[in-house]
Amino acid sequence: MLEDVIIEGVETNNLKNINVRIQQGKLNLILGPSGSGKSSLAYDTIAQIGEHEYMSMFADDVMEPIYKVKSFKNMMPAVPIKQTNHNNNSRSSIGTYFGLNHIILLLFSSFLDIDEEYFSLNRDENICEICHGTGVQRVLDPNKIVDYNVPISKIPFRCWNRYKDYFSQILVCYCDSQDIDPFKTFRELHEEDRHKLLYGSSDNKYTVKYKKQGRIASRTSKYYGVLLNREMLPGISISKSFYSDVECNCCHGMKYNSEHLSKAIYGISIGEFMTKDFETLLPIIRNIIDGNSDGRLKFMLDRVYNFVQKCVELSLGHLFFNRSIPTLSGGELQRLRLVQVFTTCLSHLLIVLDEPLAGLSEAERPLIKKNIATLLGQNTIVVVDHSDSFIDIAGQVICLGPSGGNNGGFLIGKDEYLKSQRAKTDFFAPQCEQFLDISIDSKVYQYSGANIRVALNRMNLITGASGIGKSTLLREYLPQALDSYTYINQKPLLGNTNSSVATALGLLTRISSIFGSKFQKDSQFFSNLTGNAGCCKKCGGTGYVMYGDKNSSALMVECSECQGTGFDSELKKYTIDGKTLIDIWKMTIDETSDYFRTVDKKTFDSLLRAKAVKLNHLKFGQPTRTLSGGENIRIKLLKYLRSSSNIIGIDEPFRGLDIVERQAVGLFLDKMRTNGKTILVIDHSDGIEHFFSNHIILKRNCKGIIC
Repeated sequence: MLEDVIIEGVETNNLKNINVRIQQGKLNLILGPSGSGKSSLAYDTIAQIGEHEYMSMFADDVMEPIYKVKSFKNMMPAVPIKQTNHNNNSRSSIGTYFGLNHIILLLFSSFLDIDEEYFSLNRDENICEICHGTGVQRVLDPNKIVDYNVPISKIPFRCWNRYKDYFSQILVCYCDSQDIDPFKTFRELHEEDRHKLLYGSSDNKYTVKYKKQGRIASRTSKYYGVLLNREMLPGISISKSFYSDVECNCCHGMKYNSEHLSKAIYGISIGEFMTKDFETLLPIIRNIIDGNSDGRLKFMLDRVYNFVQKCVELSLGHLFFNRSIPTLSGGELQRLRLVQVFTTCLSHLLIVLDEPLAGLSEAERPLIKKNIATLLGQNTIVVVDHSDSFIDIAGQVICLGPSGGNNGGFLIGKDEYLKSQRAKTDFFAPQCEQFLDISIDSKVYQYSGANIRVALNRMNLITGASGIGKSTLLREYLPQALDSYTYINQKPLLGNTNSSVATALGLLTRISSIFGSKFQKDSQFFSNLTGNAGCCKKCGGTGYVMYGDKNSSALMVECSECQGTGFDSELKKYTIDGKTLIDIWKMTIDETSDYFRTVDKKTFDSLLRAKAVKLNHLKFGQPTRTLSGGENIRIKLLKYLRSSSNIIGIDEPFRGLDIVERQAVGLFLDKMRTNGKTILVIDHSDGIEHFFSNHIILKRNCKGIIC
């Protein structure tokens, strides 16, 4: 009988000296509210112990572990699989990332009796001469360049952000010659006039006087459309940030030169093999296997076939071997890593999964769950989740709580937690009254356009199968069609080493000003941002000191001078109603809101909104890098509450939340709706449907249009 993994005295992050047992060969489910310590236990403790113990036996560059435990025993090698994608290497593809490219090269080499080097993409003579083996070309992206809501005379092209005086004048001159109204917005123009401004050029030259470094300069030039990328001013080029990768028009993403397309097995070249979606490729590989008589190739063929078959089974049939890893969503990459686990020849692993059913449609979830169950027995699984989806197959359930932050990190009973998740609401979404039909004819990635119907001044829920184009619709298409639109993505909050809950909520500047006014000093004297007078001299305002190499054995230690707040200790002299800035930084949002009730109404109101979405437990000065995914998205919602846009698109705002938190976010979004907003939400979380008046189930028709 397999012995349990036992870990005692866990104090990693906010965990409170807990003891846990992980049943080997079973599914161990970790539940709890956002910020209660689920990831701290699963990834920063259990998985990290398994990784560190295994890697330290042979690797030279093992990072210093961050887990804090008293003891552990019976640990196994761990495979942590998260819903994140930090890979930015454009040459990293599904084939290279999962070690299958080399196998495919060997197969083509063996079948065609050609040297393996002939198919190597590391040789210049094999690759496409246009894209140099990347499969893509860098081109100016009109979706990044054009601001549809800006009048032509005000320069609707974001890349012409220098010498605006010049570009405004030459645009007006060209518009006059083409009978285009320069006071219309780009959106209001006919398609023909849009095309002229983007791709056209003038017959005549225009002499334009403009401001340049405090003097008046003159330049005579023709007008060239922004997407022609022709210089009208010497030395002024368009930034790389306005470019995007598109499929190479020479090799069509295959990466090889034209000669390689003539070398085929069973009617398919290696370039076509790499670019066909897995669903189409599966029967082709099956035919190759059935026709193969060489026993030496069976193992390699089976490896490729099993990988592709499992991808199709896990709703990843739309992907292909040449698909770039940076273009995958976190959910797609997690499922691909699962495919690797499902098809590996290794066993007796400790596999840690983060919400493996998140972002999946109702039809896709049972397939993933069924496949995860097949790993049990030979492997041990730890699943972090926010629902009871895995309770029926779990060997044991570990519940953390009772809430997040300082009040989290305790072990609580399963029944106690599940009872707290039976929150009922009598909310009923209002019926739809007005609709907006949106039809866009524009090529983005593999899509040809979009055609949807949105309920105005209502909450709209958008669902659909993986890869159908949900995020593409919100991120790429809707900005082209809507006058007043804001998109909120699911990525973590951007920030720097000083970023905290206070800065993310936009309250540091106001509070610094309050203290500055009170004591008649510059507000920077009360700011802990790097370079300001109020930041700690020892840590520079970060709140911690780093020792060692940050790429390998870095150790972050709380700064002893400022106690992790980032403030100069000199500020302890300045108090308002008995509290210093250092005191405020250590308080929770709950405590801070009570304090500011009588100190400053605007700050108090902002903190009330944070409490409305169940962020009471967060410390005011807590670094944003320590926030959970669910905490991240709720702070982002607060930042956009006062957006002037009439229509707001949000990618998975309910992800990483338990039922109580979902109810709070649903009510918060509806409050935004009652303030005149139209809300579009992509999400597949359970128990949220009743908040939405309109449900849009996306499909893609034969023409590649999202509808």
